[in-house]
Amino acid sequence: MDKRFLSAYIDPAPLKGFLGRSLYPWCLKYRVRLEAFQSPLIDGSRDITPADLILAVRLCAEEPIGKFGIADTWRVIQLERNPKEFERVLAIFSSYILVAHWPKFWEQAKTKGGGGKGIPWPLAIVSNLIANGIEEKRAWEMPECQAIWMNTAFGVRNGADVSVMSPEEEAFMADEEVREALAAAASNPAKETP
Repeated sequence: MDKRFLSAYIDPAPLKGFLGRSLYPWCLKYRVRLEAFQSPLIDGSRDITPADLILAVRLCAEEPIGKFGIADTWRVIQLERNPKEFERVLAIFSSYILVAHWPKFWEQAKTKGGGGKGIPWPLAIVSNLIANGIEEKRAWEMPECQAIWMNTAFGVRNGADVSVMSPEEEAFMADEEVREALAAAASNPAKETP
């Protein structure tokens, strides 16, 4: 069985004691809220600052968003003064999102026409979950990696042309890429210059 699937249902748990807070599992609701704030954690539009991270942490802890208090202002200052620590906590936040637990998909041939019809993908996933009997609150708040897996399963059940790549297939493809690169290098060795 796909370990990403198993991890999607084992790993998502609150992140306790992170920058003075307990964060609920990452979900589509948090993704959409951070998109609304144009967070570089989501859209990559600019470099991430400690203030961006603190805002995201407050949001994922279900705290009201507003001016930073003394503790958060102090955290921002400390992280600005210590880039290595900022990188460390940013890496923790990145791993908290659990994108590595999403299914991996075989690329499908691009076709002309319909596509996404302009519906934001988080909303498309939530609406599919709701259409398949999951309560709206649960659809928005379930761990994102679980929502992606369930949406994929519902899509396949309803006839979507989606193929999930197994970890073994992914490893095989990675091995093949290495072999092809080695074969290309062997057949075209760098010429020695005198």
